[in-house]
Amino acid sequence: MSELTQRPAMDTVARIQQRQVSAHEWVSACLDQIDQIEPWLHAWVHVDRAAALRAAGVLDERSARGAVLPLQGLPFGVKDIIDVEGLPTEAGFSPYRERVARRDAPIVAKLRALGAIPLGKTHTTQFAFSDPAPTVNPYDPDHTPGGSSSGSGAAVGARTVPLALGTQTAGSVLRPAAYCGAVGLKPTFNWFTRAGVLPLAWSLDHLGLITQTARDAALVYGALVDDPSATATQPAPPRIAVIDEFGERSEPEVAAHQHDVRARLSDAGAEVVNIRLPFDLDLLLAVHHLIMQVEVAEVHRAQVAEMRDAYGPAIPSEVDSGALIPAIYDQKARRLRGVLGRQVDALFDTYDALLLPTASNVAPPRVLGSTGDRTFQSPWSLLGTPAITLPTGVGAHGLPIGTQLIGRRGADAALLRLAAWAETTLGLIAPPVFG
Repeated sequence: MSELTQRPAMDTVARIQQRQVSAHEWVSACLDQIDQIEPWLHAWVHVDRAAALRAAGVLDERSARGAVLPLQGLPFGVKDIIDVEGLPTEAGFSPYRERVARRDAPIVAKLRALGAIPLGKTHTTQFAFSDPAPTVNPYDPDHTPGGSSSGSGAAVGARTVPLALGTQTAGSVLRPAAYCGAVGLKPTFNWFTRAGVLPLAWSLDHLGLITQTARDAALVYGALVDDPSATATQPAPPRIAVIDEFGERSEPEVAAHQHDVRARLSDAGAEVVNIRLPFDLDLLLAVHHLIMQVEVAEVHRAQVAEMRDAYGPAIPSEVDSGALIPAIYDQKARRLRGVLGRQVDALFDTYDALLLPTASNVAPPRVLGSTGDRTFQSPWSLLGTPAITLPTGVGAHGLPIGTQLIGRRGADAALLRLAAWAETTLGLIAPPVFG
């Protein structure tokens, strides 16, 4: 296992920019790691080895002439609902196997322009919903990696790549990152164009980043939106509110870990207080579920009618249910969404971030057919607030436990600065050991 796959991406980018290591060496190290563990991990749909090595060679030649880019040589994976020129966008749907993208999605194009190198496409649940992908958890292959960004979470958790793009409509960036021992960032809704990304529910879909550290997430996010403040230092110990409802719904080992996290943040100087949400959490979850059902039904109803047999069971069932929801209930849910969002916004007049576990549990066994509990992540998809998960703990059976921080809408850079502070304070868990 090469040390290049184990180091934080920001360190290796700096070393490449200083010509201490080459982009070709970094890409080759990731490809070697993929070769070693992909036969059982199943994180990748396509690995475009030749194109990645070619791109690395071009960057190294330009570097020799003094041309250095902000993300010079950074290898990344792309969830297989996001277009990469020349590669199929299959979305876990067999009729799409020949659906070759004619151009990059803008987020892929921007990463290339910044010097990053796509290695290929990572597995997704079908159309980023809930029918499981073939991917396994890098910490224990008998357990789910989460979904829907299953391959992206596992690829980063297993150190086959330092960055992967994901999407989240309910919990599909945060949960796979948490289950696979990675950092997952779901920025504010519409932080980057979703052109070139297959939709699931248009008012809930978010692009997100999965990385090895919060500082790596800040480096990439800051480069993509041209905001250098994302990588600045947290100016003072933060004010953090722990949301009691989520702790009460957590499994015992997750709740115990959150209690420990709270104590360590407080010992480091943070002002940490316990609060309750200003509304019923079940109402928030119901609003998300109803809106998602309606929008999934609209996106997929025509294609389900045409080729239902090509789908797994989940989306047709959601389409059937969503089609039965009266418009008056949909409109009421959307009005409630605004009311609840404003109440959450008001919390940030007092607190810098909200704290909760990323999921109520560690990754469940794959035999259950579930990609895990999305209820701790879906509220932030509904409200469009930025959220980040840090891999801060390990359960009794060696499976990762994530800590989630929520920030004010639009204040993504501030959340990333706070997350970097928390990462230093809490430390991150060790990567999985293979062989």
